[in-house]
Amino acid sequence: MMEVASMVDDALRRRLVREPGDVAACTAVLRRLSASRPLYDWFRRLAALTIQVDGDVLRKAMEATRVVSGPELSRFANTVSVTHRLVVPFVVAAMLANRRIDYAKVAATPCAYGSMRNSFERGMATLSDRLVPASAREIFEIMVVKQHIRAVLLEAGHLALGNRVSENVSAFLREMRLAINGKDGPRGFTEQWTVAIGHMVLLAFLARGQQVPGLLDFAGVKVWEGPVANGYLWRRIQALVPDLEVVPRGAVFADNHSSRNLEWVEGRYVDVFEACGIIADRTGDERGAIMQRPAPDEPELRRFREAAGIGPGERIVTVHGRQAGYRPNEQHDLRNVDIESYVPALRMLVRRGYRVVRLGDSTMTPLPAIDGLVDYAVSPLKSEALDVLLPAAAAFHIGSSSGLSVVPLLFGVPCLFLNWHPFDLLPWGRSNWTVLKPIEAMADGAPVTDRQTYAAVGQMRARPLLNGFGYDARPLKASEIERAVSGYVDALEGETAVPPKSGPNIGRILVFDTDGRLRDLA
Repeated sequence: MMEVASMVDDALRRRLVREPGDVAACTAVLRRLSASRPLYDWFRRLAALTIQVDGDVLRKAMEATRVVSGPELSRFANTVSVTHRLVVPFVVAAMLANRRIDYAKVAATPCAYGSMRNSFERGMATLSDRLVPASAREIFEIMVVKQHIRAVLLEAGHLALGNRVSENVSAFLREMRLAINGKDGPRGFTEQWTVAIGHMVLLAFLARGQQVPGLLDFAGVKVWEGPVANGYLWRRIQALVPDLEVVPRGAVFADNHSSRNLEWVEGRYVDVFEACGIIADRTGDERGAIMQRPAPDEPELRRFREAAGIGPGERIVTVHGRQAGYRPNEQHDLRNVDIESYVPALRMLVRRGYRVVRLGDSTMTPLPAIDGLVDYAVSPLKSEALDVLLPAAAAFHIGSSSGLSVVPLLFGVPCLFLNWHPFDLLPWGRSNWTVLKPIEAMADGAPVTDRQTYAAVGQMRARPLLNGFGYDARPLKASEIERAVSGYVDALEGETAVPPKSGPNIGRILVFDTDGRLRDLA
């Protein structure tokens, strides 16, 4: 305990005395500790207070378990249910990361899940690729535990192990679905696929893809009843996929939504964004649209143009920059942007003859009054239909790492994605540019401009973890945004033909280098 006393200053000590359940104070103690035993003991205390632990602390605590015996870790896991979001996954992930178990051996071992006696044994059993559940409840429980283990590994920066477990999760889900529903049977989707507009876009592409024989591994779509983020888009999806069926919650075995889950497309696993790109190629028009763009005289759009003072022939550019207000979660802060840094680029677009419409919600920072710019996000003109129709009708869209910014891809609208993060999910579309959020070495400020390094650190979704590896991410500067927008407009206006459907369905991936030049990620 001597190290704890020396590392905790008076202010922090007073906070803990005043409120022993202060999560932030407990986390601060963990950040300052270096000795393994007290670090592990304080992590156990933190785990009793919260299930949300940042990646840097997770990584330190996992390393600290090297001095903890296997039986003691087992007892820690058995203090909670196997489906606990943190404790059991932490113990299993720590044993994997510290090589205290042979993953290949465990994965190859057949296992009857129901014969496992406690939370620790069940958690370890989920690593098996040959796991045999005895009921629908066990299937769901296994799915949850596997995903939690994957999350802990990835959040702690153990990317190779996390990605290996991701394959395990996806293979298990597919195996169970085929066993229950039959080969080429229907696929169930939980209500998580409809609670956010970005999830709905992914669902639309997957539902469209299953209409092509042999492209995916299911035929028929059954979606659990639940909240729908956008009723207008939901009706468009139902019209696109007439065999889509809404069923009571729990009526069919269903996959829950996770951006980490892989999809089985044409006989191989790919991430869900790559899957959408393949489906866009196989089922969409020349730009990959699976939904028809609205006509210029569409009544809702016509009323909007009249109210906003935009003429019938004027070109619209839609803009969306993710901010923290709509869905506050510090785990996603690297996806957020500073919309004020976009203003010079928006003024430039107006000078070039475009009318700019900022999309979003009422929690967003209002933009300054600019002739030619409509701050639709905070206006009384907002509607569910326009949230979809405006980006669908745009000449192009300027987006960020947000669900709303993938809506234009349903309609084949060219997109410039700015401040994109994370790197392991890249938007599809050959006419699109994706400018990555700059990541720099903390020691000297040097930007990461090579693909190998960016592919690793760019998967880290929380700033504390990124900092723990000696890197930090910053938002694009206003001057960089203006250069990127100007370059994209020049390229789009100079486009003489739609890019042919050959090779991967993805556009340019760009970074700013040490000289401030926009270049392809090498």
